[in-house]
This record gives sequence, C-alpha cells and structure tokens, in this order.
Amino acid sequence: MNWPIRARVVGIVGLIVVLIIAILLIVELTRQKIEPPQLSPERIAQLRLDYPTYNTSHELVYVNPLTFLEIAEEAESIIIGKVVKQLPQYEIDLIMDKYNFVQYEVAVEKVVSGKSTADTIYLAYNAMFIGHEPELKRGTRLILGTEAGKDVHEGKHFFSRYGTYYIVDDHYVLSTTDDEYSKVMNGKALQALIKEIKDVRKQ
Repeated sequence: MNWPIRARVVGIVGLIVVLIIAILLIVELTRQKIEPPQLSPERIAQLRLDYPTYNTSHELVYVNPLTFLEIAEEAESIIIGKVVKQLPQYEIDLIMDKYNFVQYEVAVEKVVSGKSTADTIYLAYNAMFIGHEPELKRGTRLILGTEAGKDVHEGKHFFSRYGTYYIVDDHYVLSTTDDEYSKVMNGKALQALIKEIKDVRKQ
C-alpha cells in the first residue's frame, strides 16, 4: 500500500535535485557572462585612458628593465593596496646634494607573499623619475612588489613600474609598463597573477 506514496516522494525529491542542479548551472553560466576569464581588447583600451603605461626612460639615468616576475621573486613584500592620497614630496641631503622623493599613502588590503607590512604604508620613488614612474591616483588599487626603505628612508617602501600592476574592474590586472610579460597577462584575472607570483616564489 505504501509503494505508490514512496514512489511519489522519490519522484518529488528527484525533481527537486534536478531543479537545484539546473539553477546552479544557470548561476554559473550567468557568472561567467558577468565575469569573463579575461577582459576584451576593447575594454582594455578603454581602461587605459585612466590606467596608463609608463614606457619612457630618464635620458640621463640608465635603469635596467626587469620583468615583473624577476621583481616578484626578489621583492621583500608583495601586496595588494589601495591609494589613499598623494603626499607632499620629502627631501633628503646626501653630502652636497639634495634629492626629492614622491610619496603616496597606501592602505594595505593584503600581503600576497613575503614580509608582513603595516596596515598603511608609504610608497616612494625618486622625483627625478616623475613621468617615467606611475602617477597614482586616489582610489587606485594595485598589486606590487615593495622594498622597505632604510636609514634616511625609514618608514618608506620603494616600488617601480616594472613590479606593479593596476587592479581594474575589481578582478583583473593591467600593467603599468609594456613588455613581453604584460602582453600575456594584461586583462587576466587577479587570481591568475597571484598564482604566477606564488609559483615563482614557491609559496
């Protein structure tokens, strides 16, 4: 007498399972449409209006260009951070010369690899490289390799265009300079770059 009832219950449960699977598939397909694995060339071109590359070098100073992964392998810390604001330049005296340094206040969202940092750090570079190193705007998110300053630069963290990627559209990356690696990585998901970093650092 109970078999028809049991059959109906099993049929209802089976239908519910099928519906749940269908809903999950629809959600996954929708997510993939909303968040593609890589940004389109058109979207990258549009983003470059706000996230430019810096490809020129100082005419009087030779800087050996490094790849992002070379910097990632050796950097003291690799962080994800958000620019809070640009600060006034600071000056140091070295014997007969004075040098100014650009600095930015950055809120550290996460240390991806390497040495821990404070929740707020101060990124810096020599002011002679203005126009050749990234000009960072308030609210810009970055993933980058940093090196803590010492002595007169205590409390600062140095970085360069070669070891920095913008984080755009929440989940994707764009280089701050053009090179062979950026041709492959530009527009890819942030997690893809993080995986490359951890692979090269063997973490």
